[in-house]
Amino acid sequence: MRRKLLITIMSGITLTTTALSGCSPQQSASTTAPPQPAPATSAGTPAPAPAASTKGTEQKDSRQPDTLIMNASVLQEVRNKASSGNAGEFANAVAQLRKEADAALKVGPFSVVNKKSTPPSGDKHDYMSMAPYWWPDPNKPDGKPYIQKDGQTNPERSTDKYDATSFGNMASAVETLALAYYVTGHEPYGERAAKLLRTWFLDADTKMNPNMNFGQSVPGRTDGRKEGVLDSRHFLTTSDAAALLDGSPVWSDNDMKAYKSWVAQYVKWLKENKLALEEKAAKNNHGTWYDAIFAGLTLFIGEKDAAASYIKEQLPKRIAAQIEKDGSMPLEMSRTRSFHYPVFNLEAFSMLALYGSKVGFDGWNYKTADGKSVHQAYEYLVPYFNGKPWERQQIKAENESGFASYLREAAVVYKDKAYAEAADKTLGASKNSSRANLTAPKPVIP
Repeated sequence: MRRKLLITIMSGITLTTTALSGCSPQQSASTTAPPQPAPATSAGTPAPAPAASTKGTEQKDSRQPDTLIMNASVLQEVRNKASSGNAGEFANAVAQLRKEADAALKVGPFSVVNKKSTPPSGDKHDYMSMAPYWWPDPNKPDGKPYIQKDGQTNPERSTDKYDATSFGNMASAVETLALAYYVTGHEPYGERAAKLLRTWFLDADTKMNPNMNFGQSVPGRTDGRKEGVLDSRHFLTTSDAAALLDGSPVWSDNDMKAYKSWVAQYVKWLKENKLALEEKAAKNNHGTWYDAIFAGLTLFIGEKDAAASYIKEQLPKRIAAQIEKDGSMPLEMSRTRSFHYPVFNLEAFSMLALYGSKVGFDGWNYKTADGKSVHQAYEYLVPYFNGKPWERQQIKAENESGFASYLREAAVVYKDKAYAEAADKTLGASKNSSRANLTAPKPVIP
């Protein structure tokens, strides 16, 4: 009998699941969800924070940061209010950010050279990870070649044999620290963020080589897969962090120049490498994420015309190929995590729409001749965030709170209160203390 799951998105960001009889795993390409910020807790209104130190950051007060994903106008508003000692409606979120930043001061630094194994190249500076949904074959003495179990993550990926965990932890810490520095002006946050960036990207003894040749490997099958490109979505996070540090004493012009040079080398790898080009050709979320990574990093290094051309060419193609007229995404919804993957794919589409708004292309409102659009994809998914039961296979509970910022951006674009309500329900008890309050607009819709 075919398995069927009934899934309801509850306030508090959890999917509750009830499974019936079994089903074999899908053989589609595996992915992992983006790392989430540390869970925010709902708290009472905190005591007013002390006025932020502005030492070394005065030169940034008058301009918005050149961020890719975080909403620059919201960031500037938060910074201005926090620096006056009256964070107002952002107070809970700023207090939670400070707490997370204080914890992040104690982690790292992280480096690819610290992993316990050596990539096939013999160079520990090469990043190496294991595909998440591949497991030892119980019928083989050494377990090789590994076999796929779609949606079931092998904990081996997270061990210190590989770089995936340290990479995600580095990106998360850098984002937290850089954001806290930008908002509060507290220099230890910025200094630590800069150190983590330099260690991972710039210092000769510890830096990562700008490639994903050995990403998402499968023991006994391949040393690296096209899907490894997906791991590099964390570069979008670190690039936004670098933008928040830009112009400050803790992150020099030479640091920024060196970091952008590293990113430019990686963009070159994305344009030329066989694995990368295979990922670009992927028909599912992997292709959309390639576009989001490539276009975002191209925009970050200042190649605005190239980014604009790419987005204008690729986004319409992705919409036509992946989103149906009713907004569903069949390739994603055939997975064992059939709610998570359309949300994950729509995140990449939303990034491309955000970039498009910077280069003169309205990806939010683009529509194919037969009515396919990013808007329609939101129309399809939002009711499920707001309580409509999901009746497809979903093998585990999911935390989709990281999507709240895109729901809020979309609420503003489409002037739809249901989207804002979906964001709040996804955040649950943390809706006032969530980082989304600092990086995305909070819609006010009648």
